[in-house]
Amino acid sequence: METTYRYASAPFLVHDQLLSFFNTCHESSSRQDFIFKVYPKLREIFPHSNFVCGTASVDSLTIDHLINISFPECYLKKITGPDGRINSPLVSLWLKSREPVFYDEQHGEFFNPAWRSTVLEYGLSSMAAHGMLDISGKETSYFCFAGLPEWNNRTRVLLELIVPHLHVAITRQLAARAISDVYSLSPREYEVLKLICIGKTNPEIGLILGISPWTVKIHVRNFMSKMNVSTRGHAAAKAIKSGVVYNLRA
Repeated sequence: METTYRYASAPFLVHDQLLSFFNTCHESSSRQDFIFKVYPKLREIFPHSNFVCGTASVDSLTIDHLINISFPECYLKKITGPDGRINSPLVSLWLKSREPVFYDEQHGEFFNPAWRSTVLEYGLSSMAAHGMLDISGKETSYFCFAGLPEWNNRTRVLLELIVPHLHVAITRQLAARAISDVYSLSPREYEVLKLICIGKTNPEIGLILGISPWTVKIHVRNFMSKMNVSTRGHAAAKAIKSGVVYNLRA
């Protein structure tokens, strides 16, 4: 069944492929999830050749987090200062307009000539950038694409539609990493914690992860000690409050 979704005065048919992408973004909670689950679906609905994303401080445009899927590393080094600041007119223009920004050689006369030369040097073309500020307005996500087959009102609005979900995926990843770092959770302890947050019992967790209920119990005891809580419910509440595990599905 298809439903018409109207956004920014442009109609889209929301189908299973797009809805699956949204769900995957909201269920993602690790860098691996983003690279191996979110990104393949992103490329299907928004075709491109190169992709890089991350988070940065708004005031200085200093990179806090980076995921490079397919941009040339040498290009990224050239547009990143020694202090981690992004020296990209495309990203700077997006930050001023807060709307999708597009560049190609035919319409690039307003962009810095040195940057344009660097783009040509590494064979990049038809680039687009968009992002989303966090609730504090001090941090922003950014998503940059190159090698787009077309750029028109439809692709522009599609980018506006998908970026909020990409923002959720990348910020959930950072939140997951933060809670693991804060409490020094092992990957297995974190997996068990996530399953507890959606109400799974020890035997159920054991079946899902292929381990014994007794081993699950040991992991629970370990992360409860690390999180300084006395019940698994309290541990789940702390994790949910962090935003790491909301909307998870079994």
